[in-house]
Amino acid sequence: MQRLRLLSLVVLASLTCGQPSQRSSVVPKAGFVPDAVTAVSIAEAVLTPVYGKDQVASEGPFKAVLKGDVWVVTGTVPCEGPTDPPCPGGAAEVRISKRSGAILFMTHYQ
Repeated sequence: MQRLRLLSLVVLASLTCGQPSQRSSVVPKAGFVPDAVTAVSIAEAVLTPVYGKDQVASEGPFKAVLKGDVWVVTGTVPCEGPTDPPCPGGAAEVRISKRSGAILFMTHYQ
């Protein structure tokens, strides 16, 4: 009987020790990405390891536009000449969830 009781306690302890906390995460009222400045900072941070610091820097300034609950951050196409017609080439685009901060999409247009 003593062994059964001890075994039950060990099983119960192992089941409860590995369980995640039942506390819920705090989500800021304005979301984790509340403004365009934050969205641009996140976009630059995720673009840099993929495309390189120099490439990302050459596409600044980045512009963030909120569409629904998604920040769409786009780079500026570098251009030396007139802007009409648009400069050739492409820039990076990152879509970020305003609420969670998750990267929903990232590409570099050609």
